[in-house]
Amino acid sequence: MIKSMTGFGKGETGSKFGSFIVEIRTVNHRFFDVSSRIPNSLNQLEDKVKHLVHGYVRRGKVNLSLMHKKSEKNFKSVKLDEEAISRYYQLLKKVRNGFKIKDDIKLSHILSFPDVFVQEQEEHDLNLLWPIIEKTVAKAAIDCNKMREKEGRALYRDLSKRIEEVSHCIKKIAGLAPGVVSQQKHKLDARVRAIMKRRNYDIDKARIETEIALFARQCDVTEEITRARSHIAALRNALNSSKEAGRRLDFILQELQREVNTLGSKAGDVKISRLVVDIKSEIEKIREQVQNVE
Repeated sequence: MIKSMTGFGKGETGSKFGSFIVEIRTVNHRFFDVSSRIPNSLNQLEDKVKHLVHGYVRRGKVNLSLMHKKSEKNFKSVKLDEEAISRYYQLLKKVRNGFKIKDDIKLSHILSFPDVFVQEQEEHDLNLLWPIIEKTVAKAAIDCNKMREKEGRALYRDLSKRIEEVSHCIKKIAGLAPGVVSQQKHKLDARVRAIMKRRNYDIDKARIETEIALFARQCDVTEEITRARSHIAALRNALNSSKEAGRRLDFILQELQREVNTLGSKAGDVKISRLVVDIKSEIEKIREQVQNVE
């Protein structure tokens, strides 16, 4: 069954190292592309995270966010940054003297600056963290795929309905085609005979019959109908494939469009031309939907 390329998933795992939260958002894209936001302390795991996601998402634009909420146990201690305090104090003195401010510099002024307090954190081995992160990313990817599969089922129903409509139109054309060939042959034969009656031409009748037969063959769309049916069968197979089908569907639609164009130009019949217009309209709607199929 096909999947949509649009989805959202979230995974969270608690551990002695704190909580890990992963959010994955996917949208349609021609290829597989990942943009990630990962804490600096975990940057070395970025490639492994992307590779893991690719196992669940084969095509589409992926936005991944990894957050690490550390527990209080991960903080060794809190200490003052004396160098920062000294720097801020000197800056405050410079401002006070420069603008001739009489107010005293108070402790509350210094403590309002960032980096005055420094929290020392315990460094962890990434090899110990990876199994937890791997589990969390997998949770988010599986959750995202559930949404993509749900939307894929909706796409499947819509595309199947439109493909059946195209098939129905092709079936109608197949029923009309033999009559069109016979009609064109009869019309051409009647015109030639009328011309020969009005004027006394010395014409090889056998040659005329051959030319009429050749013209009738040019109006024959049997091959185009056969190939169109083959493409419709290929579309159905691709829809039911468990593999990524978006690009395959798009390619088959191009081939089907080509056959339908040829069919319309060769047939030269009003009823068939109307059916060709209906088919082209459905193909365009199918192509729009296929852009969101993985």
